[in-house]
Amino acid sequence: VRIVGVTCDTCIYHLENHPPAVPHPYPTSLWHVGVRFGPIVREYTPISTTQEWEQGRLTLLVKTYDDGAASKRFAALLPANPVANLEKQPCWVLVTSPRLTLGLSDLEPSLPPRQLAH
Repeated sequence: VRIVGVTCDTCIYHLENHPPAVPHPYPTSLWHVGVRFGPIVREYTPISTTQEWEQGRLTLLVKTYDDGAASKRFAALLPANPVANLEKQPCWVLVTSPRLTLGLSDLEPSLPPRQLAH
């Protein structure tokens, strides 16, 4: 985890893991992931590319809420210390596989343009 502050209540979280075993399922569409901290799950649209995801990197822009359960868990994350036992560090986030948010076919009009103009 690498954390970069953007504003007083927003950070960019750079998450890294081993590259996934399969290519990104939605390389040309808008996609999102679910982030799980135990029973807490929130959906985020990454600001990283599908190519970065395929290399095991995911970047999320996260707004912090004072009373937010997920915000508190994100705030507790620390960059990984390669010397210490990783399993005992607060640097873990469970991320789902990419999920389709909006496909290009969703943007196509259902009627020919001349009929839409009336």
